[in-house]
Amino acid sequence: MAREDAEAFLRGMVAPLGRVRAGMRLPGVPFSREAVANALVMLGLLPEALAEEILAQYRPLLAAEGFRIGVLTGELSVRPGAHGYQAAQTAGRPPRFAAAAATSGVGTGAAEPPWPTPAECYLAELASVSSMSISAAAGTVELDTAGITATVAEALLWVGALPSDSVLLSDTGGAGAGGAGRSGWRAELAQLWVRQARHQAGVVAPDETSQSDLAVRLPLSRATAAIESVSAHEDMVSVQLYGHPWVHGEYWPMITPCFEVRAVDDAGGAHEGIRGSGGGSPEGSFEFTFYPPVRPQIRQLRVIVSTLWEAAYAELEIPGRSS
Repeated sequence: MAREDAEAFLRGMVAPLGRVRAGMRLPGVPFSREAVANALVMLGLLPEALAEEILAQYRPLLAAEGFRIGVLTGELSVRPGAHGYQAAQTAGRPPRFAAAAATSGVGTGAAEPPWPTPAECYLAELASVSSMSISAAAGTVELDTAGITATVAEALLWVGALPSDSVLLSDTGGAGAGGAGRSGWRAELAQLWVRQARHQAGVVAPDETSQSDLAVRLPLSRATAAIESVSAHEDMVSVQLYGHPWVHGEYWPMITPCFEVRAVDDAGGAHEGIRGSGGGSPEGSFEFTFYPPVRPQIRQLRVIVSTLWEAAYAELEIPGRSS
């Protein structure tokens, strides 16, 4: 999707605070705005003073509506957090350290960081915390660690700092990166990204989205499934799937997993199909959007449709992407 610069992203994220009135619930996850601002500052994507200014502008507005800034609302500040980090980086090494390094006589050399990019290193550290509470005069508040981590990860994706094909986002991210499998923050991130991607795709001109109409019936013996179309807008790729039988449970735990959609791209990357708009029962047609985002370099997907008993695939060219 079209990348936003860090300032525009943060401003858009906090803008709903300007519409909050007394008695309303604050939008978003508490402390997620501060967490995003802190990440952007630490990664050098936004000056600390500007991040602080963007957050702080809403403090008087919320106070005027009767909100007490603190553990229930978030602090609307990057302090203490990343306060002073950028200044320390630009100040350079202390002279005494430089002198000690020159006379140490110990072998040194460059090594690989734990993750390929700074954003991945940051997110892995953030995601390693699965439980956190803050105590204050008003009591103890349990932070939504999964929600905060997912919001930061979404921000880093949209500003282009976090690679969309990072293994940190996949099921093989590992326990040290916030737990195995797409659960917790990874599941929330998938929903956040797909929701925003669909919104962006919905507001662009029709000629900016490439679509191929298909009628590809998949070789399943206990169900009927057909891929009706595949569409692409930047790195959002979706398929429209017809299925029968397709029934819908109204509430958990009465689940009815009739069809599951996933894909493997031509570089070996795995993608989950997240169901969106559509309907119908016992036959229906639904849109599935693939996550993680499908990089522009990818030309082909092997789309796999599964039921509880069997699975089948179709090799699809992504429309609008030249070979």
